[in-house]
Amino acid sequence: MTVAIDSAPLLQIENLRVYYWTQAGPVKAVDDISFTINPKERFGFIGESGCGKTTTIMAILRLIKRPGRIEGGRILLKGSDILSLNDEEMRQSRWSRISLIPQGAMNSLNPVMRVQDQIADAIVTHRGAVPIRELRERIGDLLETVQLSADVADMYPHELSGGMKQRVCIAMATALEPELIIADEPTSALDVVVQKAVMETLIGVQERLNASMILIGHDMGMTAQVADRVGVMYAGKLVEVAGTRELFRQPQHPYSQALISSLPSIREKKRGGGIPGLPPFLLNPPQNCLFHPRCPHAIAFCRETPPPMHRLRPGHMTACHKLSAPEQFDSAGGSDSGAGAAMAGAGTEASSGHQTR
Repeated sequence: MTVAIDSAPLLQIENLRVYYWTQAGPVKAVDDISFTINPKERFGFIGESGCGKTTTIMAILRLIKRPGRIEGGRILLKGSDILSLNDEEMRQSRWSRISLIPQGAMNSLNPVMRVQDQIADAIVTHRGAVPIRELRERIGDLLETVQLSADVADMYPHELSGGMKQRVCIAMATALEPELIIADEPTSALDVVVQKAVMETLIGVQERLNASMILIGHDMGMTAQVADRVGVMYAGKLVEVAGTRELFRQPQHPYSQALISSLPSIREKKRGGGIPGLPPFLLNPPQNCLFHPRCPHAIAFCRETPPPMHRLRPGHMTACHKLSAPEQFDSAGGSDSGAGAAMAGAGTEASSGHQTR
């Protein structure tokens, strides 16, 4: 898909911070991240569980619940700050401008309502009363768009397979032709064949609407095939953003390298890699570079100075001192991190062992 990256961004996130407050202090689930989504673009988020991917999209939808709170930043949709909208304006924006395909279609549909009533609820709430015949035709067209028979409208969720439920969720999310579709692990709990079919349906609907899409998932192979650009999150921080092909072939941040090197390779026989240690406890995270306790390249400078987001080349940003301040590493003379031996080959494996797109 061709994306016009020179045009004004559809969505612009600036210095977004989302904290969950506890008696022990704030859990910084999303901490000062910035990125853009271009018109018609598919943007993927990858990272370990708990890194802040879902919290980010919940903030975009303004669905953060207590004890969570959006602490700061701006979320601009076509230049309009979502955070400045009142509750009614935000409610009207959901579904019509920004829609969500939730994680786990099995639990997202009301079990005691027919499919047509659930889709109609979204349409009528935002567009007002619609003649019954016109509404039924609209619902039938939506279901056929996601490769389902119009007869599914009269069925209850328990009468549908997992793949059919996910397609119904796609139909509901796109019923009002939103500008931005957010898909939170849209193929989780589905078998591989159904995953492929559902993703093809989702991409077809997104392209038909000329919408942008944010895709969240743990299936990095799927992300590599679907996304135009990818953002890598670690412990509430965005550590690398690049075009999909470039990121999977030449990841630059040590965390991106380790994450991608953990994928099985179709070109060579090797054990799946792992990342030493555990993600940090966000009530008491490491100082400055959050990845330094697990990084094979870390030096004292990493513990003492927060890494800025550094522009390597057009469209490729990363937050690593080794790339933004290489002179510090030349003078240090090598890593002082205990994780070095376990991750020494991550960068080479990541760039040589995987096929994308």
